[in-house]
Amino acid sequence: MFNPCYRFYKNTFWFLGIFLWSQITTAQLLEIDFTSEKREESSFRIHLIRTGIIGASSLKHLDLTAEILKIRYDSKVGFYSGLTVFGTQTLWIGNKIDALNTFDFLMNPIGGTIHGNLFNKIPIKRSSVQNSNMGISMGIKWIQGPAVPNFKSTSFLDHYLKLGWVYQRLLAEDALTNSRLSFWMFPHFQIHLSPAESRQLFFNEQIDPTTLGYGIELGLEYNTQLKVTFHGQQLLNANPQSEFNQFVARLSVAYRFLK
Repeated sequence: MFNPCYRFYKNTFWFLGIFLWSQITTAQLLEIDFTSEKREESSFRIHLIRTGIIGASSLKHLDLTAEILKIRYDSKVGFYSGLTVFGTQTLWIGNKIDALNTFDFLMNPIGGTIHGNLFNKIPIKRSSVQNSNMGISMGIKWIQGPAVPNFKSTSFLDHYLKLGWVYQRLLAEDALTNSRLSFWMFPHFQIHLSPAESRQLFFNEQIDPTTLGYGIELGLEYNTQLKVTFHGQQLLNANPQSEFNQFVARLSVAYRFLK
């Protein structure tokens, strides 16, 4: 049985998601666009297995993530939209605590065995070298945890919603070599929702089914193909005496094989 509070927030979460989808579709944060003029027409594209990402966290995890599918939409009125599906495989685990290993999957912004993300970027101010946007990110992670005695499943779903400010700036550009270096940041608030049963079993009852937190993402992009990103986030209402109350940092390097 799911906690009634979880059911309420889950229904609210999906209602908000459907509403946002119908109004502005979706966008994905790692795409940077400094076009200040209106486009002549909107564009719609689909990409398969385009980007590989290697990441390391302060929880002593090294993992490899593939961008399996991306559906992107560029609106002529300024919205950039996309739906992204990720798959993550752990390469190395540096600690022996099952609950902390599962916690790393929860705190990985693109983690999970399978992870679907919708990111909404609503333009506030745009120019040829910088832009400001409101960012709304939502998604579902399928997280594989350790085996738990007398429990039917070793996995659970985490639903999340993030709201924040996206700032992007062009740092350098060389027209002769057709190269450029860009910077972005995304400070945000977040909410995570999971069944009370999975919180109890996988996190020793130290994390509530509805969890609030904050995070920041800082990144550099070179030539739209190479991205280096720092992620940092913390849950605010985890048990203060538990190991889940810590600030989790992650560094990732992404390479796009196809433009």
